Amino acid sequence: MVKETITIKAAEGLHARPAAEFVRIAATAGHAVLIAKSNGNKVRGDSILSLLSLGVKQGEKLTIEVTGPDEESLLQSLITVVSGSNNR
Repeated sequence: MVKETITIKAAEGLHARPAAEFVRIAATAGHAVLIAKSNGNKVRGDSILSLLSLGVKQGEKLTIEVTGPDEESLLQSLITVVSGSNNR
């Protein structure tokens, strides 16, 4: 298992477009992916409704946890999607 915590810097927070791409990658990878806000509320990363239900806003911390083969590579791909080029 690998995990990393990032701060969302996008003014619109984690909105539908990056959330949908995150779910697409997580669902097709065959790994266990969990997302958590700093309050500890964890949701599955392969569910768009679960991910959007977190209501991640600008400045909030988000922890991504991946378990499975080649988990580090998948984690970095997922971080890139939710953070964009300037959100890390």
